[in-house]
Amino acid sequence: MEKSNCLLSRRQFVQALTMAAAATAVPRAEAAGGFKAAWLNHYTYVAPDLKKTRDWYHEVFGMQIGHEEAKLSHMWYGDKGDTLMIVRQAQAGEQAPRIEKFGFTIDNFNRRDVEAELKRRGLQAKSDTDKGFWFTDPEGNEIGVFAKDFVKRPAPSNEKPFLWKALSANHIVVTTPDYKKLGVWYKDLLNLRETSDAGRDVYQWFGTSVWIPTAVREGAKPSSALKSLDHVAYTIANYKNPEVAAELKRRKMIAENANTEGSLGINCVDINNFKTQVCDIALVTDGEKRRAQPSQPGQRRPE
Repeated sequence: MEKSNCLLSRRQFVQALTMAAAATAVPRAEAAGGFKAAWLNHYTYVAPDLKKTRDWYHEVFGMQIGHEEAKLSHMWYGDKGDTLMIVRQAQAGEQAPRIEKFGFTIDNFNRRDVEAELKRRGLQAKSDTDKGFWFTDPEGNEIGVFAKDFVKRPAPSNEKPFLWKALSANHIVVTTPDYKKLGVWYKDLLNLRETSDAGRDVYQWFGTSVWIPTAVREGAKPSSALKSLDHVAYTIANYKNPEVAAELKRRKMIAENANTEGSLGINCVDINNFKTQVCDIALVTDGEKRRAQPSQPGQRRPE
């Protein structure tokens, strides 16, 4: 009887250890620390002509002009996440246009905890005030993690008219020699919700935006070499394909004979001939459905 009690006690001890181990076994991203990306915080658009670029984005995408200095302007999206595009005047000899320094808003930002996690991961981070950090990904792209209130948005403006209203970044493309490897790194660091892999790119969600590591096209340079994201696409309010296509053609942002019929996102160029896209919020989710189907005329996916 005493022996039986002793054996039972040992079993209970082993079971207790097993249960304790199970309780601490959490998904890899959570166990490894990391952050939860919630929104696009801000990025910098390096422009060949600051004033011309600022005025164009204000007129076409309805971006609100905020803080200004001699060589930069703050341009705010009309979205719940308070996304900021900083337009900076290119210096003499500097490559422009391009998009640099891309920052993610993360939930529950705590400076001390964020700094500790970055150090634990071996990332050489540079502080940006007390509300953010810059560092580089494994390929050398400069990114950052920030508090939502990194920069205070100006008071709402009722200024009109403008052509469209940019609500958020629909998707953001970073080109890379190894999209799978880079995608794993971003997913782990930022707890991105990955939904599909098409064999040349992967969709990784945060908020209503999609981060898309994409295999660089043959003969082209990746984002790390160009020191620029491939492009940022804009979700606009009240997207209507025929009207958007007609306006893009009128402004010579796309070719007159471009086939855009039925598309929820139209590839185009901005005032500086830099690649961008005008989109319906449903573009990416619709594109995911079509990945498994044969392509049809007029159907496009994010590129």
